[in-house]
Amino acid sequence: MPHRDHESLPFGQWLLAFWFAHWHLARMPRATEEDRLRRAAWCRDHCGKFAARWFILALVLIAVQTSPLGTLFIVGTVPLLLPLFPLAFAIAIAHVASQIVSQKKAGPPRIDPPQEWRKEDDDEDDRRF
Repeated sequence: MPHRDHESLPFGQWLLAFWFAHWHLARMPRATEEDRLRRAAWCRDHCGKFAARWFILALVLIAVQTSPLGTLFIVGTVPLLLPLFPLAFAIAIAHVASQIVSQKKAGPPRIDPPQEWRKEDDDEDDRRF
């Protein structure tokens, strides 16, 4: 997928693009089998980043709610941030599941062949230090 200029997006669209892989996948073509494989490869390569963002958000929500600062987010006896933790965690797991399914469809990522190692290259690297 070509790099998109996210600075030109409205703020709401930018938020969706930052938090959800589906926003990107919905804008990719899916007419042919090659397009489907390209979408699966993109999801295999990038869904982990989106899952990590959601896992971090879930961790921050639970940490803030259980810290002394969490008393600011309690209305009556109801903690406001605590119910958001399972939602963020579930979205993160959904992104991980999408990545696993995409890996089955697109196969493992392409790995570059090993480069030949030369003793001269190693000696040159040691001189820098």
